[in-house]
Amino acid sequence: MNMYSYTYDYQRDHLATSNLTPEAPIGFFYFAGHWGDKFYPLSDPRQYRFLGQYHYVNGPLGPRFKNLGRQQICQGNGDCILKDTLDSNRQRKMKRFPHVGEGEQMSEEDAKKVFGPEYDSAS
Repeated sequence: MNMYSYTYDYQRDHLATSNLTPEAPIGFFYFAGHWGDKFYPLSDPRQYRFLGQYHYVNGPLGPRFKNLGRQQICQGNGDCILKDTLDSNRQRKMKRFPHVGEGEQMSEEDAKKVFGPEYDSAS
């Protein structure tokens, strides 16, 4: 029994534990910050790059900000290719990430849901 199971009502933004694991923690789900490391500029002695990638970058936002109520698989923010086979004969190009280190940003809509309708990102 090393698993936790939950149900999520995205319309009410409510996470509930299942009856299999009623004592499972839920506080992590409502954390509104970035999970993981904090981005440091190269001028900071703690930061370094390996093969062009920064070591310390802002972690992603948590599951609450992953559009859990989506109706489609593709999110509409770039290419979405669903494959039904693995084709090992094709040449793969290295994916480039132009905004490395910037991390994921909370949308205005999510920020107002979390911090209240009076939230203003400009302040």
